[in-house]
Formats: sequence, C-alpha cells, structure tokens
Amino acid sequence: MTDFEDVSELKYADAVIAKPPAYGMGMPDETVSPEPKVPFTEKQLMLDGQFAAAARDVHLLMEGTPFEGDNIAATKYGIDVMTEFNFNLAGPAGIPGESGISSPGMIGQAATLLTSGTEDQAKSFIYLMDQYDRLPMFTLNGTARAVRAMLGDASIYATIGAGVIGSRMTIEASKLGVRKALKEIAKRPVALGAAYTAAESGMTEKAIIEAERQAGYEVTPEEEALRLGLTTGIGGLLGAGLTGAGEIAAREAAPAIIRTIDEAGQAADARIEQGGVTLGTTGDIEGQIIDPLLSAAGKAVRGEEAPTLRKLDETAPNVAGVPGKYTVSNDSFELDETIPKGRGFIAASLTPKNVDDQTAKLTQLEEEFPDPLSNQGQYAGMMSKTLNSKQIPAPPVWMIENANDMGKWSSWFSGLTKGQIDAASQGLSVQKKFKSAYEAGADAQLTGQLMLWSILSRRLSAFPHESGYKDLAVKAAPFIDKAARGEWSEADTAAWLNMVKETIPLDSPGRGATSNANAFGKEFLAKMSAVDANGVSALQRLHNMISDPNMSSKEIRRAYYGLAEGTGIKNKILSFALLVSGRNDVVVLDRIQINRMWAGGEKVYDDIMMQFDSSQGLAQYEALERSLLNRVGDLYAAVGRPEDASIGRYHWESWVLSSGQIVAHPTLESVVRAGGRLEDAPIGVPVAEGRFHNKLSGASYEKLPGGKSRYIYRTSDGTPYQFTKSELNDMLDKVLAKKSDIIPPDFPRTKAGKGSVETFEGGNKPWYEFEGVDRGKFDELIRQTGKEITE
Repeated sequence: MTDFEDVSELKYADAVIAKPPAYGMGMPDETVSPEPKVPFTEKQLMLDGQFAAAARDVHLLMEGTPFEGDNIAATKYGIDVMTEFNFNLAGPAGIPGESGISSPGMIGQAATLLTSGTEDQAKSFIYLMDQYDRLPMFTLNGTARAVRAMLGDASIYATIGAGVIGSRMTIEASKLGVRKALKEIAKRPVALGAAYTAAESGMTEKAIIEAERQAGYEVTPEEEALRLGLTTGIGGLLGAGLTGAGEIAAREAAPAIIRTIDEAGQAADARIEQGGVTLGTTGDIEGQIIDPLLSAAGKAVRGEEAPTLRKLDETAPNVAGVPGKYTVSNDSFELDETIPKGRGFIAASLTPKNVDDQTAKLTQLEEEFPDPLSNQGQYAGMMSKTLNSKQIPAPPVWMIENANDMGKWSSWFSGLTKGQIDAASQGLSVQKKFKSAYEAGADAQLTGQLMLWSILSRRLSAFPHESGYKDLAVKAAPFIDKAARGEWSEADTAAWLNMVKETIPLDSPGRGATSNANAFGKEFLAKMSAVDANGVSALQRLHNMISDPNMSSKEIRRAYYGLAEGTGIKNKILSFALLVSGRNDVVVLDRIQINRMWAGGEKVYDDIMMQFDSSQGLAQYEALERSLLNRVGDLYAAVGRPEDASIGRYHWESWVLSSGQIVAHPTLESVVRAGGRLEDAPIGVPVAEGRFHNKLSGASYEKLPGGKSRYIYRTSDGTPYQFTKSELNDMLDKVLAKKSDIIPPDFPRTKAGKGSVETFEGGNKPWYEFEGVDRGKFDELIRQTGKEITE
C-alpha cells in the first residue's frame, strides 16, 4: 500500500476516475442494476478531482469554513471523514487523521447532513462514501485508519456481546440504516430536514434488494431482515426525529440523534418485555425482527453493554495512589504502546514546562469522552485512557447511578432542610460581592486574601478554618502585596512564620489552622512571587485570570499550573476558590463529596483521595463538571427549584446534605473587605461550628475591636451568651457527663462523660436536638455560666 506521502508529486486531474454506478439509489418504481465496485488504491484516489471537490463541500458543511489546502490535502480530509463515518458510530470527533482534522462519527455527520446540508452537499457526501468503499481496508493504511476512528467511539466497545445480532453487526446495521436514509433523502426535492418515514425507507430498501436479486446477487433472508429492519427503524428515525432541527453543528447534533435511537430502543425493549408487537411494519417486515434490532442499536448508543469491570482486592497493586481493593480492571482497554511504561496519556504532574502539551491532551480527552457519567464503562474508559492502564481506580458508582436515575437522585436531594438551603444561599450570595469587587478593579490583594482563606481549609472543617482566617486577615495584607510585586525573599518567609505564631490566639479554634497558615507563606507566596519575562509575578497573573469574566474555571485551573510549581494549592483548594470568586461551573472534590460520589457516604476518602490532586485528577474534575452540566437542570426542576440550578450550587447543597451540617462560610464577606485593606475586615460576623456531631455544635467564635475575641452560645430562644473557651468547654462537659440530667440515658456518645458525642454525620439536626434532651435545663445552665450579650 502506498502511503500518502508517496503521492505528493502526482499531477492532479479533474476527474480521472469515473463516478461509480448509483448503487442503492433507486426509487421504489425504478429498476436498479448494481455493478460490482472495482477496488482501487489511495494513489489512484488522489487523482480523482471529483473526490477532492466533494471533500471540500463536506468540509464546509462539517467544519463551517472553506477548506484551505490543495487537492491532495482535501482528498486526505475526505478519507478521514469517511473513516470516522464507517468506524465511529456514536463517538465525538476522533483522533485526527492524515489531514490533521478530526470529524465526528457517523451519527454526528448524519445529523449535520440531514439538518443543515444542501442537496448538493448530500450528493457530495454520497460520492465520498461510494469511492471510499472501493478502497481496500485490510492494508497498513486502511487498518490504521479504522483503529484510529474506532478509538473515538466507545459504542464499539460498549456493544461487545450485545443483543441478538452481536456487536459488529449492530454497528454495521446502524450504519446501513443511516446510509440508505441519506442516499434517498439526498434525491428528494424537498428540504433535507423533512420527515423521511419508516414506511418510505422500508419500501425503498425492499425495491433495492429485489433489484439486486434480479441482477444475480445473493441476498440471504437474514441479510434481508437485517437491512429492512434497520432501514425501516433507524433510517426512518433519523429523518423524522430531526425534522425542524434547523442549523446544527455535527458535534451538537450527535446527542440529538443518539437520543432518538435511544428512545426507539427503549420503546422496543418495552414491547419485547410485554411480549407483543405494536410497531407499524412495512410490507412483510415483522415487528419481531425490527424490535430486536432497534433494541440493540439503542443499547449501542447508550453504552449499556459496557466492558465488564473486574473488582480487584487488596492483593492488587496501588494505582494513582489508590489501594488495590478500591480499583477495578478494565480488561477491554488496549494499552498505547507508544507511551512509556508507568506513564499515562495525561501526566501525573502539570507544570510550567508541560502545561501546553497537557492542556491539549485534556482537550482531546474531553472530546473523546463528552459524558463520562453516562455509565461506568464510559468513566472507566476515560480513566484507562488517562492513565494508559487496564487497572484503574473504581469509578464514582453512586454518582453514576444517581445521575442516570432522576427519580432516585431527586428523592435523595429533596432531603435538604430549609435551614441548609438558606445557608447555601447565604454562602453563594457572597459571589456577587466578589464579582462586583473584581469588576470594580480590585487589585491582587483580593486574590491573595481569597487564596489565604482557601488554603486554610485544607483537611479542616469550617470552624477552625474560618476562625484562623479572621485571626490572620489583617496581618497578612502587607505580605500579599510584597508577593504580588514579585519582591519576596527568604527573610519574608521567616517573618511570615513568626507573624502566624504570634497572631493566632491560644484559645482560638484557628490554632488548628496553623500548619496551613505557615504553608501559605513559605509555599504559596514564596512561589507565586516569581516573575515572568515581563516582570509580572505569578500571583498578579493569577489575579488577572480570576478577574477575567470570560475565563471558565476549567481554563483557569489548567493555566494555574503553568504559573509555578509546589504552591501548596491543588485542585480541591483552587476549585473552591474559583467557586467563591463567582464561578458556578465547578465541582470541589473534598472529603464529603468524594465519600458521597464514590461510595454513597461511606468513608473512603482517606484511601482514595490521592488520585484527585494530580493532573490526572484534574481530568476527573473536568469529567464530572461536563457531565453534571447537562443534568443539574433536570435535578433542580424535579425538586421544584429550576431557577436555582447550577453545578456550583449543587456542590454546595449536596455537600451540606451529605455532611449533616449547616455551613454558610460567613467569613467570605471578610475576604472581600480584607481585599480592600480594611482594618476592621474580621470584625462582625461570628464563625459557627456547623458540625452536628461536634461537642461545640452551635457555638460561634467572634473577633472584637482591639484584637479581642469571644465565644457565643445561644439558648433555645436565640438569646446569645458570651463565654471564654474554658467556660464553654466546662459547661458542655457537664451537659454530656454520664450522670447528666440534661441528656437521656440512651444518648449516643463516643465516651462516657467527657468527649465528643457519637457522630450524627448524614443527619439533619445537631446533637442537642436529640430526642429526650431537656432544653429547659440546658438553657438554664447556659444562663448561669455565660454572660448575656445585650449590645
């Protein structure tokens, strides 16, 4: 076989090779005498001026722009398009071929042609199909093309062993239905988007089969049933299902056709299960034949018959930092032997040196797996591609099950209490203040304060995290300014560490955030003070990105890793900072969300969390975001709140529902104020302990003018009382004592007497609302111990 490069010097003719006979183009009242197609080589095809012209027509349709390049390049593009059509059923654009341009699979191309193409473009497309069919496929080039295209189509793998007609037959039969529909529709004088009925397509195909038999071609009964069934079922669906769709791009049209075939397949499943046939038939075509074909095609585009994932055990090696018992084996995945052993398609680390290359690969992964939550096979396929490994961390089973069962998902989500929804609304409302501040021209101090607030949350609950921020906000300002100017030194690191030690009070909940606070100075500020060739610090460049309303969270996250290495802030912290800054296109994979999405609330975080910090973890962030984007609208509509739908709000509300907490992050308003260098930024809003199972649940920590602070605890009627830390602890220890007369004998506790109460995680009320707690006596103890706040 001749490679494309070998024909670069060939002289081009307008139409050296004659157009093949109009095979399969007859109308029901016509006699068609098909002739065998004579195979020829790619080298000969390079001389076919009509093929190049047809390829240019198709490029204008599929890509929306005129083709730029000579006729040989156009021919290469035409071959690439046809390869995707023949070997990529439901996938998005596959791996770019010889032309360097990638087109979507058969469904996307058919959708564009049926809804947007002209009659001439349809005829050009058919010419490409007919000439391509004459190329020998079992050659080096042909096989390479086929493999490349099939890699873009998960349904190739999803249909292995599927249904009554098998995987490859499902694919070929589906293409046959589309192919015949396209050929007939292209001949019609009406608009291409007009309905092409099942009866019309079936009658046409039956006439074609009869003509073939008269010409001496053998068409077996099985082949006839297959062709008639798929042409009648799928061919009709493609014409009728897209009527009135209007102008639509191939990559956008594919989901529409997938849904059409999916719905027809589900209807066929229902008829088969009921044992009856209600589908209208054409001629002597029996519904019993059509329904299994439609059912199998529906399963193909849904990917229901996804590769079986073998659950592994503790004897399996770790992968991406995840112990073997939390991994599965995707045995159908074929390793890319061009990637060095132990490395992935996506690198483990995203750095300034590889950021451009890795960003391109993340985009490719996004195109190949547009909806990873559609089933476990899709998610596993994405992870196998990411890691270039058969053994992969287990997919987020709970999230996948719920994302594809709206009744189940919405039933769970409707468990939110009004208090939790209000707290989420309060927390999200501060986004408007951040947006306003950035729009008004806030400088890098705001972004620095936001990143300080964010890094303090590492491995901490809101109470110590936000208390620590209120303690540090004002003193941090000059350090942030210095890093933004690119003037940081080792002496500044030492000064920062000393400031943290002296600034957080000994009795503050923020003492638990000391390690995170230290890291902000010696890792984040030190690294982000580095300047580029123009003398602009990495912190300033980050600020410029966050200030840009046209940049998505995905774009900022990718670019962030091109600024500096080892900043102490990874995917989780950065994602939450972006959410707070006003972006609602982001998920945050913290302890609560990982436990929920991967295990339905079971505590697996400590075992599997390492996989989410890396560049490969970034691929998972993006996967969840793009899949949830098309689902959260339906979820919020199902619970009667369609106006609230966004990925960001879903993160916040599903977090409080899963954690059994009411958390609003009120100190975010302090961040905006501190970004304006206000000395009283931390003063005002108290920080509450929102964990229902914690002894201090319901207590608040507040900064006062002059550097003082206090704890606040309220009686059941809302009256606030002031305490020192020791006073509050002593009072609550009395309440929780083993012989206390305030809590009932069956009250759950981890220890007799002092200590935390038994966890209420997943519940929706604090421990002091446990049935049998004597709130009257509890209130009296609060009044006796604390000092009422009257100002």
